[in-house]
Amino acid sequence: MRIGIQMVLQNHKEHDDRVMYKNETRLAIESEDMGFDVVWPVEHHFFDYSICPDNMQYLSYIAARTEKLQLATGAIIVPWNNPMRAVEKMVLLDHLSDGRAILGLGRGLARREYAGFGVDMSEARDRFNEAAEIIVNGLEDGFVEADTKYYKQNRIEVRPRPIKSFKGRRYMVCMSPESFEVAAKLGLGAMMFSQTTWDKVADGIHNYRDLYRQHNNGEEAPPVNCADFVVCSHDAKKAEEIAREKIVGYYFSVMEHYEMLGDHFAQTGKSYAHYAEAAKMMKEAGNEAILEDFLAANLWGTPDIIIEKLETRRGQIGDFEVNGCFSFQSQPFDQVEDSMRLFAKEVGPMMHAWTPQAQAPVDVAAAEARVGK
Repeated sequence: MRIGIQMVLQNHKEHDDRVMYKNETRLAIESEDMGFDVVWPVEHHFFDYSICPDNMQYLSYIAARTEKLQLATGAIIVPWNNPMRAVEKMVLLDHLSDGRAILGLGRGLARREYAGFGVDMSEARDRFNEAAEIIVNGLEDGFVEADTKYYKQNRIEVRPRPIKSFKGRRYMVCMSPESFEVAAKLGLGAMMFSQTTWDKVADGIHNYRDLYRQHNNGEEAPPVNCADFVVCSHDAKKAEEIAREKIVGYYFSVMEHYEMLGDHFAQTGKSYAHYAEAAKMMKEAGNEAILEDFLAANLWGTPDIIIEKLETRRGQIGDFEVNGCFSFQSQPFDQVEDSMRLFAKEVGPMMHAWTPQAQAPVDVAAAEARVGK
């Protein structure tokens, strides 16, 4: 199993944009020699929460400075991008990196970013579903065409042409049952952020694997990609102190940026029905309980503590890979680097040694019951 870096690229309060980008990019490049396998920069716009407006452009620079590191979009926010341009840029990135590009797609959740693009959030689900299929097909056959509600495109060839299939290296963010269903139907791996304890989402992941087999001729889904906030230190007390300050701080930045407790999700129809229900449940549960779940879901502690957490998670959800977010909430970059190097040195070998677990024979009746057949 691979270990990667999830790059949130926040505009740290104590650094200007230039200092932040120089340090984040240096660490991304050096991660190859540390032992990491892949980097996943996000796409976000307009606000300090995260400032990476074009992760495909960003990865083209990393491609020129590395040799083996895989280059993944974590993710392209589909409703904000023309699907033909997304296909073109991913194919170009694949050429420039000698086949190291990995496709990651997402729907986006921030109302204020949607407003910045003048896109109606209530259209997000349909726009994503239509465009994701266009992108997946375009990357496979080298032609883009569309005749859908939101996208019209006469059949046209992409140049340069794709150099190889993206099967096995294409993913989408899955944080709702509807997203898991779309991923399974399109043959996409699942990317998830650690938001609550993994026992609470295990059924959804197993349902996705059942659906994936059904839609892909019995083929197994790739390991789930888990984006974790990581604090790795030889000092367990120090790791907990940092986690309770910085991971908690990041949680509050998420709540603010995405307006997670807002009523607007309920006004977007089916596009964000899952989040409308989640907002209701969070209000009922209260901040303290949600914070403890969020902390428990992510990775902090000594290498041995983190390894134990990862092995427990594997027993709950099956095969997965970790994309650690090490830099967030204005941590000093020397502290970030120490955490990255220790994780790669002492946790990475354990994950690299994991091989896919044997899948139990599918109980068809149980699988159909889980997916509502």
